[in-house]
Amino acid sequence: MIATFRIRNFRSILDMTVDFRFAEGKAPNGYKNWDTLPFLEADNGTRLVPCMALFGANASGKTNVLRAMDNFRRAVLSKEAVEFYQPNKLHDSFEPTVYELTFILGDSEFVYTLDFNGDEIRSEALAKNGVCLYSIKRNKGIFSALSTGNYDGNRLQEILDVECSDGKGHQISTFLKRIGENYRGLNDDLLNVFGYFYVGILVFNDNDIFLPDALVGLKTHYNDNEEKALAAVVDLVRKLDVDVKDIVVRREEVDKNRGRPNKVYRDRPNSNQYEVYDIKSFHSNIHGERVAFDFAKEESNGTKRLSGLVGALLFALKGAHALFVDELDCSLHSLLLRELICLFKDKRYNVDRAQLIFTTHNTDILDDEILRVSEVAIIRKTLHAGSMIKRIVEFKEDGMDVRNVTNFRKQYLKGFYSGVPHPAI
Repeated sequence: MIATFRIRNFRSILDMTVDFRFAEGKAPNGYKNWDTLPFLEADNGTRLVPCMALFGANASGKTNVLRAMDNFRRAVLSKEAVEFYQPNKLHDSFEPTVYELTFILGDSEFVYTLDFNGDEIRSEALAKNGVCLYSIKRNKGIFSALSTGNYDGNRLQEILDVECSDGKGHQISTFLKRIGENYRGLNDDLLNVFGYFYVGILVFNDNDIFLPDALVGLKTHYNDNEEKALAAVVDLVRKLDVDVKDIVVRREEVDKNRGRPNKVYRDRPNSNQYEVYDIKSFHSNIHGERVAFDFAKEESNGTKRLSGLVGALLFALKGAHALFVDELDCSLHSLLLRELICLFKDKRYNVDRAQLIFTTHNTDILDDEILRVSEVAIIRKTLHAGSMIKRIVEFKEDGMDVRNVTNFRKQYLKGFYSGVPHPAI
């Protein structure tokens, strides 16, 4: 579970910390008997929010928060982290990009920091419960907490020099990736942290979440049985009052020399084949008979997006993942949006302590007492400070009259929290 995420010098963001900790003081009275989750409680006692809604005007930087997480994750897992350097182009006060993620695995709190520019990783560090596991600065490492008989500090420095560097004294790939992939038996903590970056964080910046992609992850929770995973998706889609009786997904591989397929396909860059999908949805006609629809061509945009989104949400819920979704409300009715958010607030569904972080312009959810003051953040941008974030609970700390029973929507639209456009047409 993510506790805080610091972003420094990425696109419109100069220096921002996104805080996912429950910040309302004591727990609400009687919360243990509630059906909803006011917070998630980690094994070490830390209380974190199950949801975070990011509001703000267009071009305020909401999407860049999600892009930053995706950029961070890709930089950690890639062969060359420096390829992901995307600094703020309007401000020259900061040169490197710095990410710092505080997260909880089991009963331990980890802090992982990555500092890089377009030429090299300047520093990388991992700490557990306040104790440094390793620290690297300018390609020189301190590995005292990792050293073993076979892998002492000199051997670990050699791995850094040979396997993480460009041969010119510059570190270009993360030590975490190299150890996580090639030295899995070295240290359980490093392996678990690497695994968290690999599968524990999911980011969807594209409005279209492709159903087959969502099934790839979800089926791992059904013994790799894709039919059962798809049945779970269909069951929840139908509960959301969508008139789809069933969905069938078939895959096949087609040689590229046969030309581009007419059906939905994915290019496989390192292969001479396309992966082709035949997706059918089924409805009942007036006689009660099943009628097949071409899912890609004949279903509504809302149904297609909802189906893929449900697959991603179920995967996150079943695996205690942190799921980031840009424009969660896109093509969705307000009532469906409410229900999807409530999955992460419902004790029946969110038993493994998953988190949902999303951007939206839909203010209806601010009316409904779904989200608490710790779970709504407003983003605004200025030239000198870049994109800035402030949770509603922090307005309360500033002395404003903000409570969980307050009508957030009315106050937000009146500019009470800022983060709204000011058109001058």
